[in-house]
Amino acid sequence: MPLRSRHPSLSCLPLTLGALLLWGTGCEGTVTSTNPHGPGGTPPSATNPDGPLVTPNAGTGGQTGGMPAAMPTTTGPLAVPPLASVCASAAPNPGPSPMRRLTHTEYDNTVRDLLNTTTRPGRAFVAEERSLGFDNGATVRTVNQILAEQYATAARQSSAVAGANLSTLLGCDPVATGEDACATSFIDGFGGRSYRRPLSVNEKARLLAFYQFSKTEFGFQQAAEMLVQAMLQTAQFLYRMEVADTSGPVVAAAPGVVQTGGYELASRLSYFLWQSMPDAALLDAAKNNQLSTPAEVSAQARRLLLDPRARGAVVNFHSQWFEFGAMDHMAKSPTVYSAFTADFGPLLRQQSEAFVAGVVFDGGGTFGSLLTSTQGFVNDALAPIYGVAAPGSATLTAVTLPATERAGILTQAGWLALHAKPDQSSPVTRGFFVRDGLFCSPPPAPPANIPAIPPFDPTVSTRQRFATHRTDPVCAGCHSLMDPIGLGFENYDGVGAYRSQEANRPVDASGELTNTDVDGTFNGAVELSQKLSISAQVNQCTVSHWFHFGFGRGETVADGCTLRQMQDAFATSNGDIRELLVTMTQSGAFLYRNASQGGTL
Repeated sequence: MPLRSRHPSLSCLPLTLGALLLWGTGCEGTVTSTNPHGPGGTPPSATNPDGPLVTPNAGTGGQTGGMPAAMPTTTGPLAVPPLASVCASAAPNPGPSPMRRLTHTEYDNTVRDLLNTTTRPGRAFVAEERSLGFDNGATVRTVNQILAEQYATAARQSSAVAGANLSTLLGCDPVATGEDACATSFIDGFGGRSYRRPLSVNEKARLLAFYQFSKTEFGFQQAAEMLVQAMLQTAQFLYRMEVADTSGPVVAAAPGVVQTGGYELASRLSYFLWQSMPDAALLDAAKNNQLSTPAEVSAQARRLLLDPRARGAVVNFHSQWFEFGAMDHMAKSPTVYSAFTADFGPLLRQQSEAFVAGVVFDGGGTFGSLLTSTQGFVNDALAPIYGVAAPGSATLTAVTLPATERAGILTQAGWLALHAKPDQSSPVTRGFFVRDGLFCSPPPAPPANIPAIPPFDPTVSTRQRFATHRTDPVCAGCHSLMDPIGLGFENYDGVGAYRSQEANRPVDASGELTNTDVDGTFNGAVELSQKLSISAQVNQCTVSHWFHFGFGRGETVADGCTLRQMQDAFATSNGDIRELLVTMTQSGAFLYRNASQGGTL
């Protein structure tokens, strides 16, 4: 509950605790809104870290963090990058470095690592905005009033968790060292971890003043909890803010380009590879100026990839790319698929996540293996879908699936069921995903007044019912790019179960790829997956998706060498996903930033 409503006599306290730290020191009149600057207020930024939490144009795609309103991006799979020889001698050109608000996943993970708690308050937050297929795009990460209130509620709940474990969190004994000395030490330590860097003199003074005021009113225990509550609502915690780093000298790499500072790199590494705050080793490396060379950054990246938290980040990337989250809400016709109950969707999502983690970290580790692996995870409920023996458990168990029926993520039941209708398969949605999601080459938008597809008829095959798409000139232009791909999945019904017959006749799962670098016919999804696994276009599209996810923005002209570096490394490593991630940390976009996009404390 906001303090003003609980303690109306405390006229110097703003409506939320965090706002005290966002708006500056001292009291300047009565606060009557969570956004006193109005809809045109200035958002917190690298040059104004004390700006208000609520950003302009909240909920309407307003820009934050200095990102231009219309950043030029590529429209195809990737911009054609310069030759590698040109990039080798070129000065670093990092492109934009927009300020980014924590995603709900990053918020939860950060609170987990900061307070050693398993609570997940971000799951109750309003839905994430998405850009370029992911939830961490800098240009759409606004904070409306609802989310600001949810942040306040989550901070209050988290401070209560902190209070229950305060003796451990403080790191000092207030009786032995004195309450004020302990609070000062706590502000240094916990504050530095919350802000992911050392606090400035002014920040420390403001937090200490807030503590002293709170202690006078409520006592030491509640004052310490209120410090936690306040810090979790500051822009410094909620945003990945990059300011001038005092851990080492500012190194100019080219006109207008500087080397990313140590604490900035620590956060870039941890939020890229863990989706969470830096650990003590990363912060120590920043403090000791041990993130100043590409080799030091690479060594830390490889260390982070060995941590279980890296699995969560890699799974989250693929979950958003392949839309695993939507599986939770799948509904199927009870008359057509009577075995598909309400708990099947979440189970298929868990299975898909287990598959990605297993392949990337315990299996081949390449994107090609994600498209071709016969590994699967089943329990007693899922085993019938895959036609394998039940493991005798409700727990997902690793199994080898029939190689003639299953090959990789596109033949996993979750993806197949998601890209299907409630009562039938869907060659259009399956083919569209391959064309758009894997080749980064979406078909044109459909024209107006398109003919209706005949309703589902169990006596007619899917291929026959969708023949209109190939004969009607209004449909053929677009559907000739999708349907010949999607029809190759016809061995799988609407819940992803393998079938050899439909409508009392053998399934025809022949398909064809056109306008790609692996054009040609194929028979079934297993053959299709094999073709996709050797496609340079698919590899380039994969690199493009990782760029969007890793940097929170689209490609610009300045990113040509970063993209070329990523493409070359991905090809050289035979599509090794972890090697691609390390390569990204060695790029100009990661190691450098524009000098104009960093402020001072």
